[in-house]
Amino acid sequence: METSKVKILIVEDDKDLCDLLYDIIKEEGFTVHKAYDGDIAINGMIRYVYDIMIVDNRLNNMTGISVIEQSKVINPRLKTIMLSAYGNTPTKLRARDLGVYDFIDKPFDVNFLIRRVKELVDMPYNYASLIYS
Repeated sequence: METSKVKILIVEDDKDLCDLLYDIIKEEGFTVHKAYDGDIAINGMIRYVYDIMIVDNRLNNMTGISVIEQSKVINPRLKTIMLSAYGNTPTKLRARDLGVYDFIDKPFDVNFLIRRVKELVDMPYNYASLIYS
């Protein structure tokens, strides 16, 4: 799939990090939207169909797990990468159960995140939901 046709939603309450990821991923040719909290993300998913979501686990108003749970109702085929500085085993297991492709601990290498996003682009949803690293 052509990268400009891939719609990515970044959900991150750290505005500086969110803006940085937005700029870097957009430079890769993707169509990118950003949300600084879970409510904005959920509303965005109602208005737009995204292919990939990158979501932080700890947001100001809800957890990333809550955002993922709600996203599955809106768009069951949404491919997801979760970021967190507080990744504990129960959270990682729940993320895996929800079909999260990867759980990336902060701090992380942005190039690694970009590689993971690119891997998801052409990966069928049913395959992406079975992989967990």
